[in-house]
Amino acid sequence: MSARKFLRFQCHEFDGHFHLVRDGLKPYYALTDVRKDHDWSNEGKPSGTFESGDETWHVCLDYDEQPILPWDDPSYKLETAYLYRLYFVCEDETYDGERADQSQRVKGGTITFRPRWPDMKRRAKADTDDDGQWTGPVKDVNGYMDLGVPYIDAQVQGSNIEFDRYPSLLADAAATFGIPRRYFDEFYQTSTIVDAAVYVRLQRSKSGPIYAADGPIARMHSLLESDRSGFRKHVEDNRDRPGDYVTSVVDDRRAGKIIRGHEIGKEVKHYYMKDPDNYDPDEFGWHPKLEVGYQTSVTDRTVYWERDDRELDCEDLRRELEELLVNLLDWGGFDETGGGGDSGSYQEDAYFDPDDRERRSLKLVDCPLPEIESEQEAAVMRLWGDMNPSDEALVGTLLTDGGEISPQDAADKTGYCYDTILRAVDRLEGFIEHTYGELAIESDYAAQSMLKRVRSAEEQFRRSIGSTVIQVADDAQNVETDALDRFVRNYDVGIDENRNDCRALLKPRYIASDKDDAKNLAREAHVALLERHGNSCGFQMRVELADGTIKRFRDLEQGWAGAAWDYEAARRKREQQLERQAGADGRDINPEEIDLEKAWKQFAELDERVNYSTLHMIVSRVTNDVDRALEVLEENGVIVTGQGRGFAISPR
Repeated sequence: MSARKFLRFQCHEFDGHFHLVRDGLKPYYALTDVRKDHDWSNEGKPSGTFESGDETWHVCLDYDEQPILPWDDPSYKLETAYLYRLYFVCEDETYDGERADQSQRVKGGTITFRPRWPDMKRRAKADTDDDGQWTGPVKDVNGYMDLGVPYIDAQVQGSNIEFDRYPSLLADAAATFGIPRRYFDEFYQTSTIVDAAVYVRLQRSKSGPIYAADGPIARMHSLLESDRSGFRKHVEDNRDRPGDYVTSVVDDRRAGKIIRGHEIGKEVKHYYMKDPDNYDPDEFGWHPKLEVGYQTSVTDRTVYWERDDRELDCEDLRRELEELLVNLLDWGGFDETGGGGDSGSYQEDAYFDPDDRERRSLKLVDCPLPEIESEQEAAVMRLWGDMNPSDEALVGTLLTDGGEISPQDAADKTGYCYDTILRAVDRLEGFIEHTYGELAIESDYAAQSMLKRVRSAEEQFRRSIGSTVIQVADDAQNVETDALDRFVRNYDVGIDENRNDCRALLKPRYIASDKDDAKNLAREAHVALLERHGNSCGFQMRVELADGTIKRFRDLEQGWAGAAWDYEAARRKREQQLERQAGADGRDINPEEIDLEKAWKQFAELDERVNYSTLHMIVSRVTNDVDRALEVLEENGVIVTGQGRGFAISPR
């Protein structure tokens, strides 16, 4: 968390429901009095002005009929249940001079007052004679919040206004028509937010790194969005100009993978306003916006206006929106403290000032996208050389199938039984996701990475082992970014972060030879977590022993974890165990189909050094006779093996 002066982001869209419960329907009756007392025919719609925040605001009242039946309660004296609207607009440089309800309301909005009471009824809409009357059958009203008492739902929709100003604007707009302010000084705890966004305006010549194919918007989509599960959306419309409209959606489950602790689904978009080329390069309309908005459709939890419990509220929402935006700017190479003009990267508009800064606490993190890519690449690398026939059949089905697929569908398509498919799903953790009875590749990136290897192996590797080894070896070198990455890859560690009993559960597929071996593995996990997170608090690990028992380490911060121990002896023991596990792998591919001698000649000329486990994965993927493959290689060169130290091959 960094507390310093950041660029002040501009609040853009907002949509919230403020529930007025304390005074029941009194605010609604007050609005009804305004409607009844006003001469609509001669004076038009009730209008007025008010002052707020050293600004002049114009306001206008209107109402609509709706199919809601009047409340069947003695306290309700009205024969109607109208819906009331207050339109408000700021008199600033963008104001078009029109009445508030006719204005574009660039800085302004609408307040919609809806009466609510228990067990509301409506008349089904049927208006054959266009008299505005609904004559259909009586039905329940769906989609509203029944609080068991009468209240008012004041929906406020606006733009280019600071979020925390809406309550005072609501009270000021109503007071213009004589409605007491006291009705609006308290909102019930069920008041919610359904839309909110913040933005910056970037200079057109500088915004390329944000929307580029390898920029943060595109990479968020390819690395985080599941192949089939959940909501999926990524749009790139570059037809009129580069970066004209580029957007990606991140759901609430994956928001925390980008910035730890985030819980709200969001949309990130880089876009231009309509017809930007009608503006000159020194005008704001020529330049694009980068915006982060709240997405209720991909957020399971409700965001409330204000809460003092553990529920999410407006303060949490704004923090998450601003933190993602400031980090996107940082990852794209922008100065998060702002700066416009000839030397800056931002463009001023009527509401966004790149030189306006404010001190606040926002969490800046290193870009996690390469780290996420490393995890997915490691999962693909592991699986590539460690799949049995049922695994291969399942992966092949998911790679080629175009729609949703259940475990039973996968069983039918592959010919394997249902239980075999479920066991395959468990083995393929980190690559295949199983949610809500459906199977999917974990991400676009993982799918494309696996496809690359499948096609390379089946079509090219049988003719030449060299190019594939070098390619995969290069990939492997790129994923080893820190000790935790290496630990995850070396021991095929699955990380389960969706747990209630711990921060995350580490599940290595490595089988420990005994309890001491498992304990040393826990020490390595502790050291790796220290490098990444500074501590291992809350992390747990489950290790399978060679005798079939399971050892659960519930506290990696125990005193023994940091105690002195013979790391080299533990490493040698671990290598021997890894070799035994690797040697037990079986393969069902005809070795006669591989011209290893020809492959060696091509490979040996390059005299490359590659990771031993990488070469072992590839060789074991295409032959069930690893010993024979190594014998052919030994006939043409000198092989030095050392698990964890590399695999060197050079000509005799």
